[in-house]
Amino acid sequence: MGILLITLSIWSCSGDKLYLGADARVAFSQDTVWFDTVFTSIGSASQAFRIVNDSPGRILLEDISLEDGVGSEFRINVDGIPGPDVSGLALDEGDSLYVFVEVTIDPEDYDLPFVVEDRIRVTVNGFSQYVQLLAWGQDAFFHGSPGGLSSLSCDEVWTAQRPHVIYGVVGVPPECNLTIEAGTQVHVHAGGGIYVDRGELHVNGELGQPVIFEGDRLEPEYADIPGQWGIQVDTIVQTEFGVAQASILGGGLWLYGSTGSTLRHAILRNGNIGIQVDTTGTTGAALTMENCIVHNMNAIGLLAQGAHIDGTNNLFYDCAQACAAFTIGGRYRFTHSTFANYWSEGTRGTPSVLFNDHYEDINGNLQVRPLQETRFLNCIMWGNNASLEGFDELVVDLEGDENDLLLRGCAVDLDDFGTAPWIEESSIDAAPPFADVFARDFHLVSGSNQWNGVGIPAGLPFLATDLDGLPRVVGSGADKGCYERQ
Repeated sequence: MGILLITLSIWSCSGDKLYLGADARVAFSQDTVWFDTVFTSIGSASQAFRIVNDSPGRILLEDISLEDGVGSEFRINVDGIPGPDVSGLALDEGDSLYVFVEVTIDPEDYDLPFVVEDRIRVTVNGFSQYVQLLAWGQDAFFHGSPGGLSSLSCDEVWTAQRPHVIYGVVGVPPECNLTIEAGTQVHVHAGGGIYVDRGELHVNGELGQPVIFEGDRLEPEYADIPGQWGIQVDTIVQTEFGVAQASILGGGLWLYGSTGSTLRHAILRNGNIGIQVDTTGTTGAALTMENCIVHNMNAIGLLAQGAHIDGTNNLFYDCAQACAAFTIGGRYRFTHSTFANYWSEGTRGTPSVLFNDHYEDINGNLQVRPLQETRFLNCIMWGNNASLEGFDELVVDLEGDENDLLLRGCAVDLDDFGTAPWIEESSIDAAPPFADVFARDFHLVSGSNQWNGVGIPAGLPFLATDLDGLPRVVGSGADKGCYERQ
């Protein structure tokens, strides 16, 4: 009997030992707890997940806590112990415990963001792992879900009844449309956007009732911060130092193979890449832009890659790289548009507008795709680097001999254009008389006739009013840029 008691005592002490290896880990029954209810009145919802000991021995859960602590909109309870911080729980190998999560949302609380977030931190042997917590805040229409791309219904219509909030990437399926009505506000969470896959996007804003695309943080301090939204794809890349994680940025509105999308009276601000249009090959315009404003982008306002785009009365300004990059060939026809890059958040080494007709493939070979019937009429291409020696706000980088490009009646910063056959009747290196670049007012105030444009060539898009909705002078008296002097 004594021998048996001694044996049990030794076993009991051994069983209480903790595994202290640096590889100690837990597993979660779900890595995101998502409250997808659209709350219509004050109320709460509860969910639960399990923490599983995935280590080769007994472990101590040093910390199970809400990162935002007592200020969090969420509350937790760990196996009967209320949070926001629970510590010192032991868990045998293969065993699990439940964490209950509750959230209370008042949708009339306009101090709440549209997407309410927090994380639960679980720490074992100094190593922390996390479970994401998400809930919808204010009353809105919510689109998307955690975990990547979500497809919209075919021929969906978004109205201005309530704001629309995008979480993640929402996709317009092939041969389907997404229509957004005048006055609609679209708020996009970080990393998200709209991906149009061989379908169509129709943004039907009107004068005085634009459709606005911006981030989902409504606090005043976020009003002018770039880079708040736009499609982001995380991937693994091989570097000379080993495997690393990288992020690929795409357009907040990303059109691939579109057959005729339209943006009218739209405002896009504070993103990474505002609009991206990729390989189309259609006979008509993949995208028609009229009376749009794209600004304060952390990379590029409009990125086109082998695309077909028509544009009139558009204003692109303040982008960390280019206001517009027309690359890998394609067909582009713009009239009365202003590209004004006065980016002030850091040093900018790229032009306001770029054209090119080539790319380097994965084997290092140069591939050329020509520009086709590309016409820019009465446009302004300028920026705060125009005064720098050896710097052009317009760069035309062409390798092929079959490009069809013409800029006519434009105002550009181009120091060394020589006898370039692709520019006519344009002012070179004459600063546009913008009303107030510090206030980002790009109306023209000079009475000089040099800012008048030229007649409209047949076939180019043209509107009888300017970006303000005021009448244009028809013919050779029309002004350069998106605004007409009255």
